[in-house]
Amino acid sequence: MDKNNLPTAFVVFGATGDLFNRKLIPAIFNLYLKNLLPENFILVGFSRKDLSNEEFKKSVKEIIDKNFSLEKINITEDKLNLFLNRLVYIQGDFNHKKDYKKLADFLGHSDKNWQTCANKLFYLATPPKYYKVIFKKIADLKLNVPCGPSGGWTRIAVEKPFGKDLKTAKYLDELLGKLFLEEQIYRVDHYLAKETTQNILAFRFSNSIFEPLWNKDNIESITIRLFEKNGIEGRGDFYDGIGALRDVGQNHLLQLLALFTMEKPEKFKPNFIRKEKGKNSFKIKNF
Repeated sequence: MDKNNLPTAFVVFGATGDLFNRKLIPAIFNLYLKNLLPENFILVGFSRKDLSNEEFKKSVKEIIDKNFSLEKINITEDKLNLFLNRLVYIQGDFNHKKDYKKLADFLGHSDKNWQTCANKLFYLATPPKYYKVIFKKIADLKLNVPCGPSGGWTRIAVEKPFGKDLKTAKYLDELLGKLFLEEQIYRVDHYLAKETTQNILAFRFSNSIFEPLWNKDNIESITIRLFEKNGIEGRGDFYDGIGALRDVGQNHLLQLLALFTMEKPEKFKPNFIRKEKGKNSFKIKNF
């Protein structure tokens, strides 16, 4: 089987929440429109809300209708239904092992149907207070174990905010390191995928006018402003426990600051960029 087109199961914990509705479904559907999803792909929603499969699909269709003009992009009802038929919903409590067993059984059944050990991506679209128990329950059911050289990969993606302070962030990182290989872990800051953010490095290091001037002798100060169109809007429970500073300050804003102040990496690849960012963790050298 083509390793680049292995069957893939994308499992979203918290599949009825704000992050899933506003970010993940539009992004995944956009990949579908561009034919960038594997031929055999399922999206498994895991959440506490009592929904049937059909109710889950209906809610996803409403999100798509809100974010896409299907007539303008020439998407027929049949093609939309082909996408919706890839969706499965599993009702489960994040604290109950028996519900993770339902998930494990479903993924095992899918592997048998596909006759291969499929790629599996577990995405935590939940408040940080659930991270610890989800990490452990995934590992308890051996869902963290990669397929091996003949099968697909296994990954876990964790959204910000990562913990509520330095102590809890370190604890979660250590726990992840015990339960998953580093290559399996994605710590996601969706702000870094924005086109303007990605252009910062090119603007800094590939521009012959600005590159030699970008230092403490020529830049007096840096101001970063975050403009949000949306307010709390139904996310009161999330913000009561997190707050706006933890939600955007210690991730989005500091990531931007790191991009503005880091030294030029040896190569423009993730590990080298992360290394240069890390040097600025406690001391900004150029400013």
